[in-house]
Amino acid sequence: MKKLLLRFVLVFGLLGTTTLSLTSCDKDDIEVPVPFDIPLTLEKDLPFATVNTSSYLRYPEIPLNIDVDAKIKEKNSKLSVENLKSVKLTGFTIDYISSTLGNKLNIINGAKVFIKAPNLPEVLVGTVENNTNPNTLTINTTDTELIDYLKSKQNSLFLEIKGAQTSLDELKVNLKPVFKITVGL
Repeated sequence: MKKLLLRFVLVFGLLGTTTLSLTSCDKDDIEVPVPFDIPLTLEKDLPFATVNTSSYLRYPEIPLNIDVDAKIKEKNSKLSVENLKSVKLTGFTIDYISSTLGNKLNIINGAKVFIKAPNLPEVLVGTVENNTNPNTLTINTTDTELIDYLKSKQNSLFLEIKGAQTSLDELKVNLKPVFKITVGL
């Protein structure tokens, strides 16, 4: 009877230990953070000239140079850009600071925003039409997956702007894109 009880305890002890070791997560117990935002504020001077208010004028490239790998490591040092599952532009505003001739953002009727990275085609990430707000241009973002664009540290934006009237000025603005980042194992 003692031998049977001893075997019973050993068998269940081994089963318990095996079950515990198989169900515990090893991988150094990495916690995967929930999606997080990367908000940016870039102060830029935009030379503004429109002569035909029915077409868009393309502006020079605006470097972002977001180091997403560093942003991920700020949240969890054991994760990297290779753990990206999703990157989307979830918000974008352009805020008026000043201008040379006193014009404000209501001289912009419409805008298109594109993102670019080396060896990738530029992609439309947001638009606005019929703007009348003099202080803030709120871009309607697209639901475009941007993982490949933000894996590179050499990413940039392009703006195409359609004027509300014929104008020539230089606008100082804050560009405020917000990227939602999701990482996982």
